[in-house]
Formats: sequence, structure tokens, C-alpha cells
Amino acid sequence: MGQCLRQPMLWEDLEEYQALTFLTRNEILCIHDTFLKLCPSAKYYKDATLTVDQVSSLPALRVNPFRDRICSVFSHDGLFSFEDVLGMASVFSEQACPSLKIEYAFRIYDFNENGFIDEEDLRSIVFRLLNTDDVSEDLLTGLTSHVLRESDLDDDHMLSFSEFEHAMAKSPDFMSSFRIHFWGC
Repeated sequence: MGQCLRQPMLWEDLEEYQALTFLTRNEILCIHDTFLKLCPSAKYYKDATLTVDQVSSLPALRVNPFRDRICSVFSHDGLFSFEDVLGMASVFSEQACPSLKIEYAFRIYDFNENGFIDEEDLRSIVFRLLNTDDVSEDLLTGLTSHVLRESDLDDDHMLSFSEFEHAMAKSPDFMSSFRIHFWGC
């Protein structure tokens, strides 16, 4: 794989990207530079795409236990356009608003994509956070039961988006923990 054509970003494009994201000009330019290094040769960056493997190999994602879900939520058919990458970086930026972060966290944690965070999703979250499949059934059941007891307001054994949103709004460390500095910017 070579690099994208080394054409500079147009000033108008930079201003538009800044207006549409929570990213600074310098962050956008840094992401652009990294994107150029990763994308196929002889392609203009707006026409190029990166694979999930390329994006998930970035240092900040490589160590994230949810990298496959993050990539699934932000990519289209397993490919990332430059705008997809900017959107992902924007959601995980420090400046992104809480409601946007909560919306994407819900989508990432909804492993089975059924529109709820259910017991199956909670088990997957626990396995990934603990970074092991060797969790006792008692501990797993206890953790999922605790989350549901605290957050499942309608007692249906799963979290709707509004229940998840309510729980995250009460979590003081959610905003600071739902950040990724992808590009070293």
C-alpha cells in the first residue's frame, strides 16, 4: 500500500469539517495526515477508503477492548471514508457533547444490535472490560443483575436508550472515560 495523493486539504473543506465536528483545525489536519499515510496510492483522500483492519491498527484503538464494535458502528460495509474517520474522532473528542457520546456508546454496547442493551450485551461488556473469558458465572450474574437493578426502570431485563441515557447522565466519569485520542494530535 502506498499513500494517497499528497494534495493539501482545501481551506473550504477544512472550515466545513471544523463546523461539522467537535475537532479543531489542527486535529483535522493531523487526522488528514494520518489518513494520507494509510490510504491506497494514487487516490485523492475524498475518494479513498480505509479498511477496518487499517483503522483498528491505530495505537489508540489497538488496545481498546471495543475496537471491533467501534469500527462496526462508524464504518460502512467495513470501510472508512475520510468523513467516517472524522466522525469517529469527533464523537470521541473531549469537546463532543454528552448526548452524542451517549448515543454512540449505546450503539457500541448494543452488541446484538437489537436496539436494547440486554443481559447478553452486558455479559459481553463485562468480558471485554475484564479482558478475560474466565469469569465465574456468579460474578457475571451479579454484575449484570446489579446494572439492571440500578438502571432498568421498567424492569424488563434490558436497557432502552432512554434508560441507558439516564444511567450515563448519573455517571460522573462517563464523559472523561468515553474519549480516544486516535491520531496523537
